[in-house]
Amino acid sequence: MTRASSSLRTLLLAAMALFFFCVSSPSPAHASSQEMRLTSFRLSETDGALMLNFGLGVTQMDQLRLLLTEGVQVELFCHVNLSKPRSYWFGKELAETSIASRLYYDTLTKDYFLTLPDNNAPHRNKSLPKLIEGAWKSITLPVGSTTLMTSGDDYRVTLDVEMVNTDVPEWLSKSFFFWSWDPAPPIQYSTDFTY
Repeated sequence: MTRASSSLRTLLLAAMALFFFCVSSPSPAHASSQEMRLTSFRLSETDGALMLNFGLGVTQMDQLRLLLTEGVQVELFCHVNLSKPRSYWFGKELAETSIASRLYYDTLTKDYFLTLPDNNAPHRNKSLPKLIEGAWKSITLPVGSTTLMTSGDDYRVTLDVEMVNTDVPEWLSKSFFFWSWDPAPPIQYSTDFTY
């Protein structure tokens, strides 16, 4: 065997080992398989408006705590959509609403802060689980006016929830489109109902 073929074989094996290492290693965002979970989901009618009340919980709180103490800011985006399902075409969108909630850690006071769109002052607590449980256990969003709906017709409410790492530069998130930088994968929940 020649020296050139031996070094070529070594280089090829090293490249294959590096490739399999990169493919098999989990992304840092999902290393502990952190997830968001829906704890409640209720539709109600209040003063001519359809309201959605839902609650969220987070598993693997240690991973989120680590991200926050390292200075990462996390935003929770909630988007609700009211549509009328159709049999042979896409559903007709009737109304939609979105909110954002920001979660961060203050290293000076050693407190966690969580902002909600309906409150001027952010919630704060030294305990991350208590803060999240207190603020995200009941979120209410207006879905749309009941004047958009006809009695006896079928409708669909879809809730999309996404937890986003806001400190990742745009160019980096677009360059590595296959790599998730978010603390938890997004969730979607929808329900059909007759008005």
